[in-house]
Amino acid sequence: MSTLGARLQLVRKERGFSQAALAKAVGSRQSSINDIESGRNKSSIYLVRIAQVLNVDPVWLELGVDGSASGGVTIVGQGALLPHYDEKAILRFAKEEPFDKDECDAQYRCPLKHSEAAYTTLLKHTRDDLPQNSVLFIEPRCTYINGDVAMVSFPNSGVSDLYRLVANGNRTFLQSMDERLDPALRSAEYRLRCSQGGELMLPVSDDPSLPEAVLTGKVFFVGLPLK
Repeated sequence: MSTLGARLQLVRKERGFSQAALAKAVGSRQSSINDIESGRNKSSIYLVRIAQVLNVDPVWLELGVDGSASGGVTIVGQGALLPHYDEKAILRFAKEEPFDKDECDAQYRCPLKHSEAAYTTLLKHTRDDLPQNSVLFIEPRCTYINGDVAMVSFPNSGVSDLYRLVANGNRTFLQSMDERLDPALRSAEYRLRCSQGGELMLPVSDDPSLPEAVLTGKVFFVGLPLK
């Protein structure tokens, strides 16, 4: 989304507006909206009004960076604000214990479609090619398939971290994304279950001797930290 036109077209469609409907809402003409999206016009006197109608950050719409104080990442400022969970909140989420989302210390606007259960969290340590302090956008009400990157909670230890789901025949392993670990020790099998309406489309072991791990959502977008 390197251009104003691309950003406008993306969020207009996400919001369910036709060019004509958006033009009517902002008091403009359809041709004006089309000129922006096609790149013929690089700006417009209607940008602030367009941003208000589409519920996006006008700084993001014009320049492609987040201008909101609650942002802090070089991503869009569009869509609903998602609660930002720390490790303790993710563990409570995994156990499906009640907690107040309004107590979260930060919120980030979501650039993509999501359920009301979606949330964000901060990546404290580098994982594969994801840099430290990335903001992870996580969707729990999803279908997990081979290769997905998921936030995984371990109720017995109270730890949550990112893992890649790797299916091998009739078994599914959690593969650590911590490159500091010995490759031979990065994959392990667990008794997997999903929280908050997720569905695992991979083989699951019911071996009671295996430790339990809870899939609390898969990563569907990553916000890179501002330099």
